[in-house]
Amino acid sequence: MKTVKTRIRIIYRSSFLFAIIIAGFLFTVFFQQGNMPRQSLGAKLTQWWHKRILKTLDIKLSIHGTPTNSATLFVANHLSWLDIHLIGSHIPVHFLSKAEVKDWPVFGWLASKAGTLYIPRGRKHASAQANIIMQQTLLDDRHVVLFPEATTSNGNIKRFHSRLMQSAIDAQCLLQPIAILYPDSNGNTVHEAVLYVDDTTFIQSAKNIIATKNLNAELYFLEPIETQNKNRDELARYAEEQVKSLFKETKYQLTDRA
Repeated sequence: MKTVKTRIRIIYRSSFLFAIIIAGFLFTVFFQQGNMPRQSLGAKLTQWWHKRILKTLDIKLSIHGTPTNSATLFVANHLSWLDIHLIGSHIPVHFLSKAEVKDWPVFGWLASKAGTLYIPRGRKHASAQANIIMQQTLLDDRHVVLFPEATTSNGNIKRFHSRLMQSAIDAQCLLQPIAILYPDSNGNTVHEAVLYVDDTTFIQSAKNIIATKNLNAELYFLEPIETQNKNRDELARYAEEQVKSLFKETKYQLTDRA
């Protein structure tokens, strides 16, 4: 059963979170134009909004390493929906979403205004179309984030799929791996409250996070790599091994959940 303190924490955080979401809605309506120039007011407001989400949830974020200055394809492991807020709070980026989101009432319009890149799935030549969209964004001097595992994990890094990394090669830009961890006090790489795997719904995950005290997150910007004279499989293996190596080098252990 939830303690009184936990119930108060949930009510308090939920109220502030609702206010921050409304603020994000207004920022999107008035300041976003469907793109994310890295030095624009819209980019700065978006980063502030992501930071406020983390602050409201009492998530303490530690940054290691330095993101590149030029337009870059960032490639990260994927543990939670919180990953978007961690990365978005530190660098102005375009995230990817399935194309169906674009047609959602209200939310689809907001996502488009916020600069979401829509990736067609399940159709012939879908990957080629997605690469063109990402390539053009990179050529426009904007960052893109890719979660190449294509799903969330519990810290057991899954295979990095390479198809969408072709965009970095075609744009002749850098690729930089990112490692994401949510360590807990027991030495696990992923706090149990953050796990977003198996049959866990977004609502369940959000409730777990809102109810939990003192969540920590760590974001590691690893060594970038030039994409010229590389193929996409080489880039995928490089990024995957860099992230796996970081996990091995930390003092944390994998969360005991399959």
